[in-house]
Amino acid sequence: MSRRDVVVVGAGPGGAAAAHYLACRGADVLLVDRAHFPRDKACGDGLTPRAVAVLADMGLLPTLQAAGRQIEEVEIVAPGGGATRSAIPSGGGAPGHALVVPRLLLDETLRARAVASGAAWRGGLEVLGVAPDGDGVVVAGRDRDGAVSFGARIAVIATGASTGLLRRIGLLERPPAMLTAARTYFDGIDGLVNRLQLRFDGVQLPGYGWVFPVSPTAANVGAGSFAASRWWRRRRTTARSAFDAFTGTPAMRALLAGAHMTAPVRGYPLRVDFATARTVGERVLLVGEAAGLVNPLTGEGIDYALESGRLAGEHLADLLAAGDLSARALARYDAELRARFQSLFVFCHSVRRWLVHRVPLDALVGTARRRAAVRAALVEIVLGQRAVTGRGSLGRAARLLLAP
Repeated sequence: MSRRDVVVVGAGPGGAAAAHYLACRGADVLLVDRAHFPRDKACGDGLTPRAVAVLADMGLLPTLQAAGRQIEEVEIVAPGGGATRSAIPSGGGAPGHALVVPRLLLDETLRARAVASGAAWRGGLEVLGVAPDGDGVVVAGRDRDGAVSFGARIAVIATGASTGLLRRIGLLERPPAMLTAARTYFDGIDGLVNRLQLRFDGVQLPGYGWVFPVSPTAANVGAGSFAASRWWRRRRTTARSAFDAFTGTPAMRALLAGAHMTAPVRGYPLRVDFATARTVGERVLLVGEAAGLVNPLTGEGIDYALESGRLAGEHLADLLAAGDLSARALARYDAELRARFQSLFVFCHSVRRWLVHRVPLDALVGTARRRAAVRAALVEIVLGQRAVTGRGSLGRAARLLLAP
């Protein structure tokens, strides 16, 4: 069996980014996915400035700007209906704008970029196992013609919220924490503003809704919910019921009056357990949602997928060049992920405990509306552009937001 340097399992943003950066550094890469591309994926379609920065580095920004909607403002609506809005800040290498690009277009653009960079591609291939084999791995799966297998020096797993492969190879012992969401597209929206809207009005807390414009008259509209306590889980809120409650509020009925759905409502899970998840195995690295890298507060995951995919690709390219794929060398990837994201995820998980209460949310948004410094801090945290440390008690969150 011939052996490649890397097999990347999963061609979403994280896997495609990893394949691109590896191929650009001269690695022999095979990118596989169980789907044939282009394929749609249920998602909010929002690309934060951090995601935009990686896409720019990959040379894709002009294409995606033409295909999507550039957004320069964020609005946050409190449970009581009060709102605050702010321009999207730049900084840390990220631009002062976001993009909304349907995943059908985004994922195919990223996959094609990886192939153009030199990665080989196979769609319609379901990977069933990744097993150590001497100084490499064997990736086993099946396609429409039957069983297939590939040898590689190492594998990158980017299978999103699907956990079957991780359970089979021993990298996941129990079902992870999940957020659930549902979305659709509406067109014919009169008075649609060109901003990202995150709304806490009309949703069961802890939860949120969103309106992300994809054109002057069309938007991705959805709602998410998550379990914050045993009491919350007993309420049995589903993604679809959260969506229906959100779109049935007076504010949303007014916004969508005269509009029509252009796609079915689709629900989907989001894995948010990075703070406790494994990211490295024997000759295996995990990227994106396969490593639990979805923000526990906002459900945003594309930026983390792109960033971890770039990090994995660059890290592995260095290790391949040095001929060192030891457990100790691979562990440095996990250490770098923890240095970047661990404190944020711990903070967000802790803050989520008080998002069941509308009073502090109303007060926070009201304060942000009156005070520019609080408003800027709130938007930066929502977009993942502000570093945080410590746990997220209400007092801690207030001190963070009120800090100069």
